[in-house]
Amino acid sequence: MLKITPMKSECTLNDLVDYLYNETQLLKTVEVQYTIDNNEEVNEIYQEMVAISKALDDSLITPPPFLRESIMNYARISAPF
Repeated sequence: MLKITPMKSECTLNDLVDYLYNETQLLKTVEVQYTIDNNEEVNEIYQEMVAISKALDDSLITPPPFLRESIMNYARISAPF
C-alpha cells in the first residue's frame, strides 16, 4: 500500500529569497511554493518581498532626468576632440 506523507510546511527567509530570485533547486522550489500556498503568514511575507523586489527593480532601471543630463554634460565637456 502506498502511503503519502504531507510535505513539511516550513521554510526560512533565505529560502524565500532564493525562491524569489529563482536560485532554488527543483525540490526546494516545490517545498517553498507549497509553504507559500499553505501558510498565510509566509505568503504575506513573500508578497511583501515581491513588492520590495519590484520597487527596487523599478528604481534602478532609469536614473532621474537631472542625473542623465548631468552625465551627458560631463561627457560633452570631457570628451576629447
